[in-house]
Amino acid sequence: MRHWGLIGMLALAGCASPPPPEPKEPPLTGSITLASGPCPGLCAVYTMTLFPDDTYSLNAGENTIEPGRSRGSLPVNSYRRALESLEQYDLPGLQRFYTPTETDNCPTVISGLPTVDFSHVDDDNDVRDFVTFNTGCVDFADRDRLDQLTERLRAVFRIKELVAVGEPPRPPRPETEAPASGLGGL
Repeated sequence: MRHWGLIGMLALAGCASPPPPEPKEPPLTGSITLASGPCPGLCAVYTMTLFPDDTYSLNAGENTIEPGRSRGSLPVNSYRRALESLEQYDLPGLQRFYTPTETDNCPTVISGLPTVDFSHVDDDNDVRDFVTFNTGCVDFADRDRLDQLTERLRAVFRIKELVAVGEPPRPPRPETEAPASGLGGL
């Protein structure tokens, strides 16, 4: 009898429907671009676009490790982290231009600094947000937020490793005179 009870319980358990699967997040779509323009100094000039599969395309210009176009991939979930950064710092809520021509968004400007561009384009979800930010603009309300967003995206995009902001390595300069030998050349 005990076996019939166990068989009955198993039969009833088999009739019960499995729980519905957990809803999945919709797939990520679109692209996020980070770019930096030229300046009178040694600013790196590049445009890097990150895609939902964590691959990137890089167009590196002046003052970069290797000028030219390249492709590669970043660590898993880089695109998601970049997207979260844009949401955290409210990219759609920022003004589109922080440049000297927009005096409300750039009341004071320090010359000689590069312009940085951020954009998020996702045609599947009708999203097209961008900001052009002259890093020499100061004395405006969104400055800290823009600085933090810039640094966060530069970290996610691994700019220091892939682009090498600043002066590229140079070969040693040839010496013009032979070094003095002995005790001070005496």
